[in-house]
Parts: sequence; C-alpha cells; structure tokens
Amino acid sequence: MKVLIVDDEEDIGMIVSKFLLNEGLEVIYESGIETARDRIASEDFSLCFLDLNLPDGTGFDLIPEIKQRNENAKIIVISAHDGVMEMKRTKEMEVDLFIKKPFTKRQIIEAVHTIRC
Repeated sequence: MKVLIVDDEEDIGMIVSKFLLNEGLEVIYESGIETARDRIASEDFSLCFLDLNLPDGTGFDLIPEIKQRNENAKIIVISAHDGVMEMKRTKEMEVDLFIKKPFTKRQIIEAVHTIRC
C-alpha cells in the first residue's frame, strides 16, 4: 500500500511516516499543496493522510485530485480543526476517517487497519 502524508508540520509528517513504515507501508511525505499535487499527478496512492490547515491551501483542495487519479483511494484527515464546518465538509467530500490532533500511534495504526478491511 502506497501512502501520501501531507502536513506542514514536519515533526507530525515524520512521526506518522515512521508509524506507517513500521507497518510495512510505502510512505511519501509532502509539506504543502503544490508538492503534493506533483506527487498525486505522477503516482497512485491507496491512502492519503491530509492536514486541513496548510500554508498554501487546505487539504480539502487535494481531495478531488486524489479521487480523480484513483477513485478507490482512501482519505484520512488529521487536523486540530474539528468544528462543525470541517466535519460537514469531510462528510460532503466523502472523507473516510477524521483523526483529531493531537493523536496517538494507536489511532493512526487503527485507522490504517480500518481502511484495509
């Protein structure tokens, strides 16, 4: 399974990457929308972890591009922003899971296992 992580906080990107690498997954980490767009355009990802608040846009901006490239791709949003508007939009955009920051290793691993089933 090839996974894309998009988060502007490098420490979070690296922590999630480590968790997923330990699960035997292939992981690509990007810190912004533009570099993530380049990856999405050239590679297929089965699973994407997206932060909502990025310096050059929002994780929501990437969802249509991910789904266009691979309609079966699963999307997990990881964000500290979990208000009514964010939750409504995640439902509308058919996001598979939402994980609130701060998160635990267990939450990340359980999310991956849920997606794989």
